Amino acid sequence: MSAAFYLCCSDMICKWESLVSKEGSIELDVWPYLQTLITEMISQTAFGSSYDEGRKIFELQREQAELVMKIALSSYIPGWR
Repeated sequence: MSAAFYLCCSDMICKWESLVSKEGSIELDVWPYLQTLITEMISQTAFGSSYDEGRKIFELQREQAELVMKIALSSYIPGWR
């Protein structure tokens, strides 16, 4: 698994290096890259495929989690409050 982690991380770092200008610095929002990195690692180690192949499944899981949180926060249980 460590080899798969290494490949995923090195790919992300190569993408970051390609974004750096000739001046050598850039401001970068890393959150989307970290989300992609985590899903890529899960895909590689658990399923043996890339994140791009299972992108639709991960998007559906993220949407489902958001909907569950909305329902959990909006439901009323008598005596709960």
